[in-house]
Amino acid sequence: MMTRYSRAFLLMPLLSRILPVCLLLGGAPLVMAQDARWSDPSTWPDNKVPAAGDKVVIASDKDVILDVSPPALSGLTINGKLSFSDNTDLELTTEWIMVFGELEIGTEASPHTSKATITLTDNIKDEQLMGMGDRGIMLSGGTLNLHGNRSNTWTKLARTAEAGSTSIDVLNADQWQAGDEIVLASTDYDPRQAERRTITAISGNTITLDAPLAYMHFGKIPFEVDERGEVGLLTRNIKIQSSEDSLESYFGGHIMAMVTSKMYVEGVELNRMGQHMELARYPIHWHLVGDAGEGQYVRNTAIHDTYNRCVTVHGTNNLQVENNVTYNIVGHCFFMEDG
Repeated sequence: MMTRYSRAFLLMPLLSRILPVCLLLGGAPLVMAQDARWSDPSTWPDNKVPAAGDKVVIASDKDVILDVSPPALSGLTINGKLSFSDNTDLELTTEWIMVFGELEIGTEASPHTSKATITLTDNIKDEQLMGMGDRGIMLSGGTLNLHGNRSNTWTKLARTAEAGSTSIDVLNADQWQAGDEIVLASTDYDPRQAERRTITAISGNTITLDAPLAYMHFGKIPFEVDERGEVGLLTRNIKIQSSEDSLESYFGGHIMAMVTSKMYVEGVELNRMGQHMELARYPIHWHLVGDAGEGQYVRNTAIHDTYNRCVTVHGTNNLQVENNVTYNIVGHCFFMEDG
């Protein structure tokens, strides 16, 4: 919400200026700009709410609140600001998002609590946007603020889970919920013994699974060496994903920040992201940003079922990559390049 103060002094006799100045200084109410809501026709230049297939532009002087789930778009350019309302679950489907201004779903001080899903489609093939490709959230001097409400992203087994078990005991199931998806890391030499399950019930730190485990997962501390298997949470209330056609093409979505851009990503789920065998098209990617400076980060985030790495930090320094869970990926997961 923007507040504008207007003090216009025209060339007029002195006495005619006194009254408006006195009213202002005496506490007359100041005019405050109204929230511009996506669903309000007056938000848009032609007084029409965007329709299916539109390429939408948010002007540099607009702060728009997404308060509805719009029909699928052919593209979205944010010169001003787009923020998601936290009053309801929302979905935004589009071919791409170009951010010169700011895209915000929650803040570090006030994480988003409803469900927010951005789905990147590829109905229009081979688009090229400012050298950043297609099917992405692409930042050119813009800011990405994504803050979900999950901070307990992984824990360890409290005891060994035997093959055939339908429940596990963990050290800390705080914030986890029935319906969440988890992954048990392999405690064998075979990494393919990692297993994905859905939580059907939780009682304290005991988790009931939707299907029996196929493998044993070790949960002991022998000879003072902690070898308890990790259990990661894959579900987040903010999800960025490509549409399901990427399961066949391996051409998923990507997030890319160019020089002077800023990314603050926390408590987010990235699914079906990265573009297989495409250079510089990764699930989340700082590209030659230089000194990140103001504490940029990706943390407490789940990155799974990707087609080209997980996090790439290219020519960028002084940012934080911490406490993330990754699973079922192609290539290096954390890729540090020239920095």
